[in-house]
Amino acid sequence: MNLYTKHHIQRFFQKYNERSFCQDDVALFIVLIRDYTPKNTVFRELGDFLAHPDKKTKGLVIDSFQPIADFFDDNTESVMSGIDINIERPSGIRVLEDIQTNLNNIFKKVNLSFNIKDKNDLPFRDFIFCIIFLLGNFRLKINKKVLDLKISYGNSLALSISYESSTVKRNFITLNVLFLNTVWITNCGDYSKDLKDHIARRFSNGCLGAIHYSQDVSDLSTDMSSFPKGEVWPLPDYR
Repeated sequence: MNLYTKHHIQRFFQKYNERSFCQDDVALFIVLIRDYTPKNTVFRELGDFLAHPDKKTKGLVIDSFQPIADFFDDNTESVMSGIDINIERPSGIRVLEDIQTNLNNIFKKVNLSFNIKDKNDLPFRDFIFCIIFLLGNFRLKINKKVLDLKISYGNSLALSISYESSTVKRNFITLNVLFLNTVWITNCGDYSKDLKDHIARRFSNGCLGAIHYSQDVSDLSTDMSSFPKGEVWPLPDYR
């Protein structure tokens, strides 16, 4: 392994345990480890997203969604009628447990003994929060359609696509790429906010928060309370 890559994994490991990392740290971590991960694994997929920022035409996510998209095209009216459909639910970028396993394996490559077991572990939730916002401006190409990845902030944080039927126009299904539960903990209803062009930053209270790119300046205040309501979308600690 390249010594700089090894050094960065060790530094990221420290930041991970301290919960001092933000989205930029996660992006560099993914870029550097990409070539040291097997094909058809989570971190190779994430690295491929960063390597193909305009649109992604193959990989785990598309392989997961392709059968659903084809089925929806062929059975749009049945799907939209609400009847039970006997088809396997797509996993998107894999379940959180798969990401945990792959992250553990990366740390083990540089002899760091660590085992993430709980998907509600706070540093791991921070990590997923960063990945979701990292991928929030990427696109997938499925059945000749270029689809934007979208972020919805509500009771949960969801990274998803909306796929329109090729046979019955204006009929859509939503497919989740990645999902983090218990985010907007004061939201008592089903309301959610679509967040576009946002980045995850670490604030002085120790929590991550998503802000718009236009606010991400060199002299950014790290005091989350200094921002007007609705300008920082936080990830609260949840145990």
